[in-house]
Amino acid sequence: MNALNNFIARSETIKEFVGPELKPSVVILGSFNSGKSTLLNSLLGDNISPVGTLPTTDCLLYFDYADSFSASYTNGRDKCLFTDRDSLISFLERRPHSGGRVEIKLPSPILRKCRLFDTPGIDASSRESIHLTEQAAGDATRIIYLFHQRGIENFSRLFLYKLASSWKNKNMENISFWLNCTRDCEGTSLENTRVELRKIFLMKVRLNAINILNQENIRQIRLFIDVELARDNFNSLAKKLKEFDSELPARLIKISKIKDDSFFLSEFWPVYETAKKLFNAIQSIHSAPLIAKETEELLSSINSTNLLALESNPIGQKNNLIMTSIKESKELVLELIDDLLNNNELRGLLEHSTLRNLYNEIDQKRFTVAAAGGFSTGKSTFFNALMKEKLLPTGSGPTTSSITRISYGNSKIASVMLPMQVTLPIYESAGGTNLLCHNELNTIEKWLTDENIINLEAFLEGHFRQVDRQELTALINQSKDLFAAGSFAGNNRAPVVFKPVSNRLISRKKLPQKVRITFKNSGLQEFHLSSPASANKFRELINAENAFRIADINIQHPSDFLKIADFIDTPGLDSIQQHHCHEALNSFQLCDACLIFLNARHILHDMDRENLKLILLPKLPGNLNKFFFVINFSDTLTPAQREIVANYVRRNLSNPPTSVIQAIPRPKVFLISALGGLTGQDPGIKILLRHLEEGILRYRGWEFYSSKLNELYKILHDSSEKITYELLNNNQIASERKNKMHRALNMLKQSRGKIKNIRSAIYHLRRS
Repeated sequence: MNALNNFIARSETIKEFVGPELKPSVVILGSFNSGKSTLLNSLLGDNISPVGTLPTTDCLLYFDYADSFSASYTNGRDKCLFTDRDSLISFLERRPHSGGRVEIKLPSPILRKCRLFDTPGIDASSRESIHLTEQAAGDATRIIYLFHQRGIENFSRLFLYKLASSWKNKNMENISFWLNCTRDCEGTSLENTRVELRKIFLMKVRLNAINILNQENIRQIRLFIDVELARDNFNSLAKKLKEFDSELPARLIKISKIKDDSFFLSEFWPVYETAKKLFNAIQSIHSAPLIAKETEELLSSINSTNLLALESNPIGQKNNLIMTSIKESKELVLELIDDLLNNNELRGLLEHSTLRNLYNEIDQKRFTVAAAGGFSTGKSTFFNALMKEKLLPTGSGPTTSSITRISYGNSKIASVMLPMQVTLPIYESAGGTNLLCHNELNTIEKWLTDENIINLEAFLEGHFRQVDRQELTALINQSKDLFAAGSFAGNNRAPVVFKPVSNRLISRKKLPQKVRITFKNSGLQEFHLSSPASANKFRELINAENAFRIADINIQHPSDFLKIADFIDTPGLDSIQQHHCHEALNSFQLCDACLIFLNARHILHDMDRENLKLILLPKLPGNLNKFFFVINFSDTLTPAQREIVANYVRRNLSNPPTSVIQAIPRPKVFLISALGGLTGQDPGIKILLRHLEEGILRYRGWEFYSSKLNELYKILHDSSEKITYELLNNNQIASERKNKMHRALNMLKQSRGKIKNIRSAIYHLRRS
C-alpha cells in the first residue's frame, strides 16, 4: 500500500497549485438498515449518526471539519443549536418529525479532505426524506452506495434508475457500490446485484463486498476514499493547468508590447511565477505513482475477506461448472437489446418493433437435448437426477409411456395431453406378411369396459365405420382366431401365441386394420408437483400401461440444470410397445444434442447395435457432433472395469464391426451413475452436462447467436445511416433534436462495439 499512501501524500502537496476550492462532498446512500450510519460513524471515528434496527436517520446529516464540536438543526423556521454531542443525539432520537438538515462540525481527520453526508433510506416512508436524499445524491461529488447482504431490491432499483438519469453528465466512476456482508456471503446476491447495476447504468459497474463491522475493512475503505479524493485533486490540478496554459500566450504577447522597462518587469514577473508553478505542477503530476494495480489489489483484499465462503462452499459454485456459455450468451444479447429498447435517447430513432421481435425470438429460443437408448438404461433416473427428485417412474422394465419434455420453470408443474381420439392398429405389415399387434389389442379390450368412451370406429374396406362395443369385440376375436398359432388355436382359456399371416389370407377376411376410439374426458391435465397427492396422481397417469392413451407429457421444474436446454425423455427403442417410436426417432434427428444411453452391465449387445442403426442411419451433414454416449450404472463397475468398458465403446464406435453403422471419429463417451446423481454422489453427471452445454454452443448455439447478432448489428447500422443522412441533409433540425441525434449516434456506435465483443466471446468459447 506504499504506492497508495505516496499518491495521497503527493496530492496534498499540489493543493497550493489548485488554490482554494469547495471541499468534495461524499454522500452515503442505501436502503434503511443497510448500515449507512454505522459506516459513517466508523469513518468519522465517532458515534454521532443514530444507529438501530428500525429506520433512525430521517433527515440529512451534514458533517464538516472544525477544531471543536458544534451542531445546528434547520427545518424551515425551526432552528436549534447544540454545543455537545449528548444533546444532539438526544434530539435526533426523540425528534417527532422527519425532514430538515443537521449540520455537524467536529475534528475528524477525514473531514479535512471532504464533507460527509448521511441520508435517510431511499425507501423512507416520508416523501420529504426521499426528496432530501435525491437532492443530496444529485449534488454529490462522490457517492458510496450500500446494499443489504441480500442484494438489490426493487426500491434500490427504481432509485438507481433516477440516479443514473440525474448523473448522466457526471462521471459514473465516482459512484462506488458495496454489498454489506456482515455474515457469510456465498456470492449469489453479489452476482445478481452486479447484473442489475449493469442494466441500470448501461456499463460495467464495480461492486465490492464489505463488512462494516470489520475494523480492517473500515481502514481499507477509508484508504480507498482517500485515494479517490487524491485522484480528484490531481484532476482539479489538470483542469487548472489547462486554464493557465491557455492564458499564458495571450498575456506574454500583451507584455511584449510594453515599452517601459519597470512596467514590463512588474507585469512579466507574475507571468513568470505562474509559469514556474505550472512547470512544478506538471513535474508533480508526472512524478505521482501509478496506482491502478494497487487500487485493484486494495479492493480485491476487501472482497476476499468477505467472499471466502464462495471458494469453499459448493452451493456457491454449483452453477459455475455448467452454466458458463449458453445462459451467459443469451443473457448478454438480451441485456443489450433491452438496454436499447429502454433508452429514452433512442426513442423515435430506432425500429422498436423490429428490436422487440428480435428480443422475443432470442428469449423464446430453447435448445433441445433428446435421450435415446433401450429401456432400463436409466434415462428416466437421469432426468430425476437433474430435477433432484423422483418424479418420473423408474424400474427394471419399460416405464416411460410417452415422449416427455422437461424444461426449466419457476414452479413444479406437469401437463399431460389426453387426445380426444386415439387410433390403434390391429395388425401391421412386415416384409410381405402381417403381424398381430397384440399389445394394442389388449389395450383396446381394456378400454371397451371404460364408460369414458363415447364412439368406436373400425377401419373396414378402406374407410372408418362406426361400430358398437359388441361388434368390435367380435371383430377383435375374429382377428385373434386368424392369427392364433399351434395348439393354442381356438382355445380361449389357454395363453395365446400368434403367427404371421400372409397378405392373401388377410384380403379374404373382412377384418379391421385399425380402430379409432373417441373419449369423453380429454384435453390437457395439469398437476402441481409440489403437492405429494398431485405428484402421485401424475405418476399413476403416466404409467407405461397408459402409453396408448397419452399424446405427450410436459414438465416444468426450477432445477438450474434445466437452464441448459429442454430435455426430451423417450420410451426405450427396444420396448415391445412401439407406439411412440416414430416420434422418438424424429426427435433424435431434430434435436440439438442427443444422449445415447448404454447399460454398463450389458454393453453394446445386439439390441444396442440395432438401436444405433435406427438412430445413426439417417445421416445428416455434421450431425455426428451432436451425439453423446452415456454409459450408465458405472457405479457397478470397478475403476479398471470402467476403463475397459469406456475403451471398448470408443473402439466400436470409431471403428464399427459393420458398415451399416456410420463410424464416429473421437466419440464423446461419459461414465455416470444416474442413481448416484439422484443422491448427489456422482460427479460424472456434472462433467457430462458441462461438455453437453459446450457442445450445444459449439455446434448449434454459435450459428443461432451469430445470426441474431448480425441481425441486431444491421438494425443499429441502418438506424445510424438514417440519422447521419438526416443530419447531413436537413438544415431545419432544431438544436435540441440535433444534440439528441448526435448522442444517439454515439450510443449506437457503442452498442455495435458491444455486439462485436459478444460475438468474439462466443467465437472463443466455440473454439476453446
